[in-house]
Amino acid sequence: MAKKIIILNGSPRKNGNTSALTAEFKRGAEEAGNTVTEFHLGHMKINGCLGCWRGGKDPERPCVQRDDMERVYPLYREADVVVLASPLYYWFISGFLKKIPTCTVLVSP
Repeated sequence: MAKKIIILNGSPRKNGNTSALTAEFKRGAEEAGNTVTEFHLGHMKINGCLGCWRGGKDPERPCVQRDDMERVYPLYREADVVVLASPLYYWFISGFLKKIPTCTVLVSP
């Protein structure tokens, strides 16, 4: 059964090592019959979480902020698999992945 997969690429470089890895993953997943969508977070306008806890009440608009996450939410809700891809900076994920709103967790699939 085909899966819906989204990749959240947290690298600031579109053609860096992380993108090389996600490209191979995507190629293999698509060859296996899956649908894959990749988001390059470093090239999107995504505001950091405000910690306001006003989001998460409406699954269609889980965050009070209006930014490029609105492109991600619909596919995130439908996804069977979510891949978090990031280079390691001081042994931790990039800031682009860290600032994904915590409201996202409240509407997870």
